[in-house]
Amino acid sequence: MPRTQEQFEIIRTERMNIILTSAMYLFATKGYDSTTLDEIAKDAGCSHGLLYHYFKDKYTLYDYLVNNVVFPMIVKLLKSVNRAQKAKFVLYDSLNAILNALKSDDDQYSWATNLLISIDLSIVEGTKSIRVSKQTNKKVFAWISSCIERGKIEGDFSKEKNTREVTAAILCFIKGLAYARVRLGNKKFICPNISIIMDMVL
Repeated sequence: MPRTQEQFEIIRTERMNIILTSAMYLFATKGYDSTTLDEIAKDAGCSHGLLYHYFKDKYTLYDYLVNNVVFPMIVKLLKSVNRAQKAKFVLYDSLNAILNALKSDDDQYSWATNLLISIDLSIVEGTKSIRVSKQTNKKVFAWISSCIERGKIEGDFSKEKNTREVTAAILCFIKGLAYARVRLGNKKFICPNISIIMDMVL
């Protein structure tokens, strides 16, 4: 009996998810430049033809992954944070949510965090090795910076510290943790207390 359109769509979605999971893992562990489509196809257990059927090149795959998988994952992670409260609590709750995700059994949160912060740090450093679309460009960096600026106005964060430098330091700190979580796995990973990060802005 021939497959229905709905069955074909289910198969297509499953194949896409496998490819995207492999791509996220390899991009997070090896970096954009060091990851090849051959490696992604091999890890996903699919043919090159199938991979090219979905994505015309590595950048198209990376761009789709960041905007449709990675960024939404982080947004979902931070959905429970009450943005109406004071900036210091928004920042605390947001960073705490990320740290708790890194401590969890779900490896994909460490991959997603590592990738998303790599993008923002590449913007700060002016690196062109990671090309990103305009939709994701600067979102995390800008969000943390605006939170710090609001905290300064509210009198909770140090006005003497440079917002851009503090934001970069926080992102570097989290990226280092995400990278350690990627490399060490859940069992060996040691996550520091959130107060260490918050001390950067106080």
